[in-house]
Amino acid sequence: MTVKRKRIVVTGMGHLSSIANNVSDFKQALLNKTQGIKPSEKYLSYFEDANASEVVETPIYPGLTSEQVSSMDNAALWAYKVGYEALHQAKLLDSSLLDGAGLIIGVSSAGTEAYMPIIEHQFEKFSLKKAMISGSFSSASAIVSGLLGLKGGFELVATACTASTNAMGIGYDLIQNDKNPLVMVIGTEPLYLPTFAGFYALHAMKRSPSSPFSGTPGMSIGEGAGALILEEYEHALARGATIYGEMVSYATSCDAYHETAPDPRGDGAVRVMRNALSNAALQPEDIDYINAHGTGTETNDRCETLAMKKVFPTIMSIPVSSTKAYIGHNIGSAGILEMIACFLTLADGQILPTLNFTTQRPNCDLNYVPNEFQQGDVRLFMKNNYAFGGNNCCIIASPRPEQSPPTYYEPRRVAITGIGAVSSLGHELSTILDNIWANQRGGSLFPMLQDESLKDDFRSLLADVGVNPEFKDYVCGNYTPEETEEILNQSTWLHQITDLDPRKYLRHFDARKADAVSTFALLALTQAMKMADRKIKRDGQQLGLILGMSKGPQTTVDRYLQSLFPDPTKVRTSEFPGSLMNAISTFCSISEGIKGYNTTLATGNNAALGALSYGYELIRQALQPQVLVGGADENLNKFVVYLQALNNDLQLTQDPASFQVYGHAGSGYVMGEGAGMLFLEDYQAAEQRGIPILAEVIGYGKSSDGCYFDKNNIVERTGAMSRAIRQAMDEAGIKPGQVDLICGTSDGTQDDTQIELGAIRAVFAERSRSTPLVNYNAHFGFVESCIGILNIAVVLEMMKRGEVLPIPNTRQFCTDDMDFVTEPRKQAVNTALILGASEGGNYYAFLLRKAA
Repeated sequence: MTVKRKRIVVTGMGHLSSIANNVSDFKQALLNKTQGIKPSEKYLSYFEDANASEVVETPIYPGLTSEQVSSMDNAALWAYKVGYEALHQAKLLDSSLLDGAGLIIGVSSAGTEAYMPIIEHQFEKFSLKKAMISGSFSSASAIVSGLLGLKGGFELVATACTASTNAMGIGYDLIQNDKNPLVMVIGTEPLYLPTFAGFYALHAMKRSPSSPFSGTPGMSIGEGAGALILEEYEHALARGATIYGEMVSYATSCDAYHETAPDPRGDGAVRVMRNALSNAALQPEDIDYINAHGTGTETNDRCETLAMKKVFPTIMSIPVSSTKAYIGHNIGSAGILEMIACFLTLADGQILPTLNFTTQRPNCDLNYVPNEFQQGDVRLFMKNNYAFGGNNCCIIASPRPEQSPPTYYEPRRVAITGIGAVSSLGHELSTILDNIWANQRGGSLFPMLQDESLKDDFRSLLADVGVNPEFKDYVCGNYTPEETEEILNQSTWLHQITDLDPRKYLRHFDARKADAVSTFALLALTQAMKMADRKIKRDGQQLGLILGMSKGPQTTVDRYLQSLFPDPTKVRTSEFPGSLMNAISTFCSISEGIKGYNTTLATGNNAALGALSYGYELIRQALQPQVLVGGADENLNKFVVYLQALNNDLQLTQDPASFQVYGHAGSGYVMGEGAGMLFLEDYQAAEQRGIPILAEVIGYGKSSDGCYFDKNNIVERTGAMSRAIRQAMDEAGIKPGQVDLICGTSDGTQDDTQIELGAIRAVFAERSRSTPLVNYNAHFGFVESCIGILNIAVVLEMMKRGEVLPIPNTRQFCTDDMDFVTEPRKQAVNTALILGASEGGNYYAFLLRKAA
């Protein structure tokens, strides 16, 4: 069956930068050639000649109270502001269409602001309320989803400087599968000290405003936010929407070359441009203008120029420009702000100039549109962005719809042909599964604060924040010093990975560049590749990698932040790229030579299920023949351990036997660390190469509840998970009676359990009493990002063995109207439903079918 790709148009935009607070003012500022790069108000006290493109004027946040504003960080507030403007422009505010609207946010430095007072040793400014609301990497997505009423599921993309461009591509692909009638895409990036210090220490910054491709090299860093409403063309026409342009195609790739430097041959950039052209059935001569990444650094500008020369035989006649001399390099929001600039000007036949242009640098010899607008009718243009870790993104778009030929694809069936895992139960999947079948317990018991130096640091922190009543009251309560010492010495249970020698398992392993979480990810990834009989031999572009992360490289982040003081100009540059959320993907890609589609999602708990949904789309839509999907987590960083030691709201338990999922007497959950990976590929291709197929992914669903500020609304939250289940079953074309097994991933807390069981009842009705229900979190501990993948590992083994294992630990359940599996059962499992949820109210459902 051949499917015609939907045309995806832009029906709303929102903007915030150093030169404008809304879209209309941004257009005028562009036409006036207004530059926003100036001596930094924030960072001149730290850095000599510090220039930046900063949002100085406080934006207006329609509909928010001052109390709400004070409880959120700028990443979320700015995202809300531009999202609100985009909805207003699209005439969608309060529309019922938002119930099915998706949200994809791209950001590099999320969850940072709440902790900056502690990082900067200004403890009296620390707000625990802000930390609780905006202190996680994924909180911006949950906040914006809740405030704007977007309930079609969300993801947060964390690929550094390509984050918002990547987010646009994911939104584009989601609409193709009828999951959402429209998707809001946002890029948001406030500028924080760790980011500024990192680029400054790398000597990437220019001491005067940047001049891409010319003059003295160097970048100017910036901040801001942008939003686009992506909508299916026919849908937009039917509701009479104003159309501002069309997104024609999209692609990503990975250099697999270096943590910070681009491949000097430009191969990854070449590949991503050619793939975007191929996806749109276009030739290089069809492109009338290229909006380049154009950071202004010597290496980026030279490599990007070389790549364009390799792709476009007539490049000397194609206008090329960089927008970064206007508003600097906006990191996570760069791509979307630059895309908005293109839509605003190209519609009027105005081609954006490269400001501050002087003498071309060696090997930079294209038509960079110097200083003044060029007149021209641009039918199709290309927008490129590149990031640390070799993440490359390319979008082809048009200021008018229907300027490109229609495109088609043959939907592919999606097979799982490999799986890998590492956990406290073992360093290889086979060991883990053997231990589960033997009902062995993993994990280790240790004091929460493991050594005297950590305890001393914590005592010092308590003394410093003693000036902050909010922190003291919330975290420490009325504890006496003696009681505090008792808590510091208490033991807690963690499913921790111990006695691991990576060289025993890995062919390519650089211990100098490997932190724990990257090592876990690489271990699981190589196992999945081995099971799928996949060896990369100069064909790394055929394999993609989509990772879902929760807290990411915590140990590296902690080391990097500690190096900020007492002198931020001497921060550890070696730690800076490794502290980024996409560093894990970078490490894995370089280690194994994976060069295909590459994305890091940081949506929190069960983020790897978000990665599975996107990997599924890449295979299904014939965009990538093979994709690895999964996630990884390492033990918690020092400050999080502090909060967990004294904050009972986190619902951790000190007794591993009390981790009783769906239990009547469960007293909390146990944390875990590890990784889980799946190898996905085209089902027919897997059959042709004779590889055993573990299962087929036959459908998925995604929904969000919009209840981030109304956690007690269990009815709405249950309804959201129900929608995700129904969406998965509709795509798979099956009924409740055809499901042999349900596997949940509730962490065992009361709300999670109530929502999961309520959704099963709502969809399965009487069938919920007779459909076996399992959950294996207590075997692994709650491994935040990838617990859903680890559960899938057990389900796939049960499909193979024809045996269903019981839920560990729990013996007295919270209800008697579910078929909880309490003893091993000899039972065929041909179709299984896998459920998952994030802490922000995002819900996933997947249907797997055993291969025939």
